[in-house]
Amino acid sequence: MRGSPKVSVIIPCYQSNSTLRDCLDSLSRQTLKDFEIILIDSTPGNNVACCIAESYDQVRCHHHPMRLLPHAARNLGAAMASGEILAFTDPDMTADARWIEQLVAAHSSGKTVIGGRVDSPPGWWNRAVHITKYGWWVPGGPAGPRPQLPSGNFSLSRRLFQEVGGFPALHWSGDTELSYCLRDQGHELWLLAEATTTHMDRALPGQFMRERFARGFDTAQSRKSRHSWTRWHCLARLLAAPLVPFLMLLRCGRYLGESGRTLEWLAALPVVSAGLAAWALGEAVAYAEGVWRR
Repeated sequence: MRGSPKVSVIIPCYQSNSTLRDCLDSLSRQTLKDFEIILIDSTPGNNVACCIAESYDQVRCHHHPMRLLPHAARNLGAAMASGEILAFTDPDMTADARWIEQLVAAHSSGKTVIGGRVDSPPGWWNRAVHITKYGWWVPGGPAGPRPQLPSGNFSLSRRLFQEVGGFPALHWSGDTELSYCLRDQGHELWLLAEATTTHMDRALPGQFMRERFARGFDTAQSRKSRHSWTRWHCLARLLAAPLVPFLMLLRCGRYLGESGRTLEWLAALPVVSAGLAAWALGEAVAYAEGVWRR
């Protein structure tokens, strides 16, 4: 009987049928074959994702009857996993053929927490949206430590994941919170240059702006809760909120420059600036609540 796989790839799904097959096709082409896929689908009343998964030998699909937020689905998948290494990606990601091989090699070299590069679909709008969301992790730059890693291209040992308690499941920003938790415990978050996934997201303008506002709001709410911030701390953050888009824009430009993609950053500036402004507005609303509702 075959033993446990080296890697468990965990994918949360919700209304993901349009991209899931491409995602699974890319995983079926991996050069390293010692892995399983745990698919957690929480689309109510719709079992199509598990039907798609039946065509792939390495997939175990669990259909949850109620909607799960992505990080709650990831935690459920991790609880079902048997691999030594947990690798997380999304149903709208495709993985380079050596993705798992590169992650395993990095873990074998002593890296504890690893993220990979995330590429974008073609087209100016898609690239601009992608830079807004994933500008810290675009392909082309050197490997090195990062303050946080993307949950769509992320891996760590199952043992460490269990020790830290998994992703904070009640926030969309659970990946950020997990990154902070791992750093607080002394773990270096390593961005691996060679392990690449491609995000197939094609968000419409209104959807993009609403999502950026919601992520900014959720990140601020999570920070308030994590640090038990007082009304005065929230007020200070509220007053500083107008600076957030400029600081984030400069950091994004720095990482794009390291990746040799400064011209792409400049071309994307209108979209990136708008997205960061929506994020900062979301943060400001959350901090304002902390000032007036405590």
